[in-house]
Amino acid sequence: AIGNAFAVLSNPEKRLRYDEFGSDQEHVSTGRARHYNYYTEFEADITPEEIFNVFFGGHFPTGNIHMFSNVARDAHYYPRRHRNERAWTQEQEEEENRPQNSYSAFIQLMPVFIIIVVSVITQLMATNPPYSLFYKSSIGHVISRETENLQVPYYVDKNFEKNYQGAELQELEKTIEKDYIDYIQTSCWKEKQQKSDLSNLAKLYRDERLKQKAESLKLEHCEKLSSLIGMHKGG
Repeated sequence: AIGNAFAVLSNPEKRLRYDEFGSDQEHVSTGRARHYNYYTEFEADITPEEIFNVFFGGHFPTGNIHMFSNVARDAHYYPRRHRNERAWTQEQEEEENRPQNSYSAFIQLMPVFIIIVVSVITQLMATNPPYSLFYKSSIGHVISRETENLQVPYYVDKNFEKNYQGAELQELEKTIEKDYIDYIQTSCWKEKQQKSDLSNLAKLYRDERLKQKAESLKLEHCEKLSSLIGMHKGG
């Protein structure tokens, strides 16, 4: 209805005919026996989509809208033709933008691909450590040994003795002892913290059971650390 009103009001000739004949579907005959359907000349020259764009799209109709089509048959031809042209143009733009969109998506995903590739390469190049402070059958560290200086226990695989001998073995055992001392120190700190927390809770709630538990808690790793320090001084 809005399109029809726009077609009439925008064309003085159509407006004049509308004032004379109205909007009824009447066939008016002339002396030449030619029949005109004036109703069809009042059909919309603007599509609903174009009306929507006028109010909500932020722009007015472009040259695709033929406002002054005076022949009745053109009223049917032009809107259909321009709708087909717009559809064809839209498809062409989508085809042109599709490779660019794919390229943009590839560029955005490039950092992820690089991280994955680097991670895979790092895992392939990484080798298992020559020792473990604990028994680990998953990597073959099942043979128990002790360092010569501090008698720190550690585990190796079956090929360890072939690869480490003499000075290389001594340097490796120094590293093992340092790692072990770091582990003992961390474990000792955790034990002291746990004992202190229990003592504070016992005082806060005046709970005798918690107090006895805190006092009975042994600091095994702290004792091992003291023993290692004594051995080191003695050595």
